Amino acid sequence: MPNQRWVTIGVALGLLLLVFGLLMPFVQNVREEARKTTSKNNLKQIGLALQGYHETYDCLPPGGIISEDDVAMHGWLIMLMTFIDASTLFNQTDFDEPWNSQSNMPVFKTPVPAFLNPGEAARFTINGYGLTNYLGNPNLLYRNSCVAYDQMEKGRAHTWMAGEVAGNFQPWGYPFNWRPLGTKLCDGPNSFGFPAWDGGHLLKADGSVSFFTDQTSPEILKIFATAPPVATKEQTMVPEKKFEITDF
Repeated sequence: MPNQRWVTIGVALGLLLLVFGLLMPFVQNVREEARKTTSKNNLKQIGLALQGYHETYDCLPPGGIISEDDVAMHGWLIMLMTFIDASTLFNQTDFDEPWNSQSNMPVFKTPVPAFLNPGEAARFTINGYGLTNYLGNPNLLYRNSCVAYDQMEKGRAHTWMAGEVAGNFQPWGYPFNWRPLGTKLCDGPNSFGFPAWDGGHLLKADGSVSFFTDQTSPEILKIFATAPPVATKEQTMVPEKKFEITDF
């Protein structure tokens, strides 16, 4: 009898482990889909903030405010703070000082959930600055830019604004938070997309967010990448800088 009892217990445990093993992939898929939905909603929130800014100032925010003596002051994401219920961070910012000045450190070392892809572990630079996992369209958000919707000759539904990036993340306060779209997603750390999802979300100027797989035709991405207006090389120029990041 004792042996039979242990056999029964062993069978029961084996069945439990089997059920657990069968359920784990399902649970992981549900969690991953939830992360994808959250990231999509983050981009929608950014899109609504950009629309709010445009309605207030008749143009999109400058991609980066660069002073006449070439000092990088502030980027486009801080300009959205009052439109994503983060007015406190906006009000605490000293716009007369660069983003990485001593006085602005408390602001830009604060992580902003709307700027973070929940599927990505990276949250800060090694120096403690909060990251963004989303970068903007360099033809719309560049040095001292002021682009209006009526300049989008292909229409807002065919003009991309921002998207998830695959790597080489930057602080959300950095004044150069834009990147060329390229012709392939998930194609290295300097590309757009999220490799774990085999593709990525792009925010369009009409506020909609679409998912593009990493098998999307290069021709399609090229159409989005070259949709007018097209900025000059000088306007979209960025420093050769990479930030060390951590998930701490």
